[in-house]
Amino acid sequence: MAEVLKSKLSLGVLLLLFSVIIVVRILTLTPNELSWDVLGYYLHLPAIFIYNDHSLNDIGWIEQLQVQYNFTGTLYQIGRGPSGDPIFFFLTGMAIFYLPWFLVAHYAAAFLGYPADGFSLPYQYTLAIGNVIYTLLALIYMRKVLLKFFNDRLAAFLLVVLVLGTNYLHFVTIKNLETANVLFLLIVLVLYNTIQWHETHKLKNIAAIAVFSVLAGLVKPSEVLVILIPVFWGVYSRKTFHQKFRLLLKYRSQIFISASLAFVLAIPQMIYWYSETGWFIYDSYKNPGVGLDFFSPHIINVLFSFKKGWLIYTPVMWFALFGLMVLYFKNKVVFGPAVIYCFSAFYLLASWTEWWYGASYSIRPMISLYPILLIAFGYFLKWLSNQWLWLRITTLSLIVLLLFLNLFQTWQFNNYILDAFGTTKAYYFAVFGKTKIAPETRNLLSMQRPFSGDAIFNDPGNYKIRELYSEDFESLAGKDGLEWSYTRINGKSLRIDGNVSYSPEFKMRYKDITHADHLWIRARIDILLPEGYSDILPELALMFDRREGSYHYRSYKVDTSEIKPGNWSALQIDYLTPFIRSKRDFFKCHIYNQGNTPFLVDNFKIEIFEPINGQNE
Repeated sequence: MAEVLKSKLSLGVLLLLFSVIIVVRILTLTPNELSWDVLGYYLHLPAIFIYNDHSLNDIGWIEQLQVQYNFTGTLYQIGRGPSGDPIFFFLTGMAIFYLPWFLVAHYAAAFLGYPADGFSLPYQYTLAIGNVIYTLLALIYMRKVLLKFFNDRLAAFLLVVLVLGTNYLHFVTIKNLETANVLFLLIVLVLYNTIQWHETHKLKNIAAIAVFSVLAGLVKPSEVLVILIPVFWGVYSRKTFHQKFRLLLKYRSQIFISASLAFVLAIPQMIYWYSETGWFIYDSYKNPGVGLDFFSPHIINVLFSFKKGWLIYTPVMWFALFGLMVLYFKNKVVFGPAVIYCFSAFYLLASWTEWWYGASYSIRPMISLYPILLIAFGYFLKWLSNQWLWLRITTLSLIVLLLFLNLFQTWQFNNYILDAFGTTKAYYFAVFGKTKIAPETRNLLSMQRPFSGDAIFNDPGNYKIRELYSEDFESLAGKDGLEWSYTRINGKSLRIDGNVSYSPEFKMRYKDITHADHLWIRARIDILLPEGYSDILPELALMFDRREGSYHYRSYKVDTSEIKPGNWSALQIDYLTPFIRSKRDFFKCHIYNQGNTPFLVDNFKIEIFEPINGQNE
């Protein structure tokens, strides 16, 4: 503690950096802070304290608020349980950290004359500013950790690298209500208490490890991997593994008490899952289009893609990776947990289908690795201090330049010059160093998909057309093995009635359709509804399908204002493919029938439009 108090330079730098963070956070406040993913984390609080509906028995209040505040494109923040009932998509972890500021805002709203609805300005601003406190706590404990290994000057420099040289700044200012801010704090606290426990073996430290690890898991389930840090602390050989096992065995009573405390902390979430699903542990993240692709991780994209690649947008962290090698020789106690945790967590985050993690600057979940990587960075700088003068000057100059590059590119991102979703290599270099760009430069961006999922095909000139499928139903006449019956009319039309839910279906793997990163698919079918048709209207359905289920499902009902009953008319749909989870996923298309009144279909055709320029996601 005395050493921490004596280290005035790092303390001064911490306070200066924190002042910068506060100013930037205030300047970037918006009246829509509680939007998109943040809305999903936050919804628990108004559901409990304002609308008395944590079971989501009637989500009408959410839909009404969405109309009023427009905080999301679609209500993806509400998932579905096994029975199809609404459940919260995200866990309760972030809501726990929002709670103090929510309560302040709730009373302030009534006092100031704002609607106490959970989303008026006092809630938006109070939560955003209040969460800055978690940033301050994180920096305080990060400094304490750094001073365990380095002198005051080096600790101060490392804090500068963290805040000014990485995407950490973006996520503790304009995005501080997202998970990265809180997760960084929790990882730092686990790391600090790990060091303390191995020095003193006090119960309070191992209990803190358990509590903060569970909280990290409640914020984001994959973050429970942080427990690898204390488990493997000091383990780097067979001998040290056995020593660690004996140490844990010696303090097994502390471990039992801490594990019990962690379990109690997790009980509310488990009770919620059980009440809504019948299971104490439930995966509410279920979405066939998004998930963990363990056997096909997106490692190259996560590291080097111009869309979001970590080492493209946070290049200063190359030196932290070099530092991991230095750790092996200089501090094996830290090397073991550093490598095991970083590589395990990295592999997991790189296995997520949407590896770019939304509208973020660089790769958002990499921030959870920064506390341990910052130690590796410090050991690289210690190694550098003993090298030739020219190498020290060159490397330090490069680091400083990379700090300025990060600040400038963060500014570009916040001012919509660097695109949140569609940056390509060509676009990146076209806007590099620019403060303004010509509108035509945005033609270099990759395909932009609207959040609603309903895209309009307005640039067919940039695509080449190819027929993929054509069926006039002639060949199906008298064919055995079909699960539906049909009657031939004039030798060419398929009759669909109440016994047939689906027409003959087109189905093909994406990899067998194209190698392009996206397609427009045009599906067309002739349809004849009988005069006076008043049944449920049939739909033309398109989707992608995999073992877990269908995703990006789009169905289009017959529009009787355009397709008049009693007349043959064409139903035509243009469908933009989603981000394909696996090239082995199937594209499927068919007519979906829910009614009983017979109708006729004919001339089912599918055409694909492949991009001419071969642009990549």
